[in-house]
Amino acid sequence: MRKLFSFRILFAYTAFVIFISVIPVSESGVDSFPFLDKIIHFLIYTLLAFLAINTFKISSGKNCYIKVFLYCFFVGTLIECIQYFLPFRGFETFDILANSAGTVAGIFVRIT
Repeated sequence: MRKLFSFRILFAYTAFVIFISVIPVSESGVDSFPFLDKIIHFLIYTLLAFLAINTFKISSGKNCYIKVFLYCFFVGTLIECIQYFLPFRGFETFDILANSAGTVAGIFVRIT
């Protein structure tokens, strides 16, 4: 179980999230389904929080839910700030809200 939940895996997934968040994408499929991008944000950050909470629990064994929320919130907000400066992406406050909601969901999945 330790190999599945390690800081290497967590940081690799975080790097993957950052990578897919800064590459150019086509908006053609998003228009056909309302809020699809917010659902994707929610799911990506649910998995990020789930990986983070398990990794932090195994490494420290202490109650670290706030640390995990702050980690995921910081990553999501940093990505949105980077997207503000990219010509093919844009800053969206609702993306941060979807990321935060997904983070909370990932933490609750681990708690239950």
